[in-house]
Amino acid sequence: MTLDLAFVRSQFPAFESPDLSGHAYFENAGGSYPCRQVVDRLTRFYTHRKVQPYGHTPGSRKGGDEIDEARARLAAMMGVAGDEVSFGPSTSANTYVLAQGVRGWLGGTGGAIVVSQQDHEANAGVWRRMASRCGNGPLIR
Repeated sequence: MTLDLAFVRSQFPAFESPDLSGHAYFENAGGSYPCRQVVDRLTRFYTHRKVQPYGHTPGSRKGGDEIDEARARLAAMMGVAGDEVSFGPSTSANTYVLAQGVRGWLGGTGGAIVVSQQDHEANAGVWRRMASRCGNGPLIR
C-alpha cells in the first residue's frame, strides 16, 4: 500500500494558498496547519457554538455535546478514561495551571521536572520560571 500524498495534501486548505506555497513551515504545534475537517469543526464552533456549553439554549447544548464527543474520541484514541482528558485554552495556559497545582508538593518532596533545550516554550518556560522562584529545587535541566 502506498501513501497517496496528493490526497493527504488535499486535506489541508493551507496548501492551496498561493501566499503559503513554495515554503516549508517548521513551526510548533500551535502554528501547524490543521486539516480541512478541523477547520470545518472550528468554523462551526465559531459560527454556531461559541457560547457557554451545557446551557439551556440549543447552541449551548450542542456545544456541550460536541465537547463530550471530542473527549470520548480522544480518550478512546489514547486508551484512557474520559475523565482523564481535559481541555483548556492553550498549551501554555494548561501547563501554567498544572505547574501551579504541583508547585506546593513538588518542591518539598525532592521531585523534579525535567526539561531540555529542545522543549517548546509552552512546556519548558513555565517550569523554568517556577524553578527560578523556588530556588531551582524542583527542576533539572
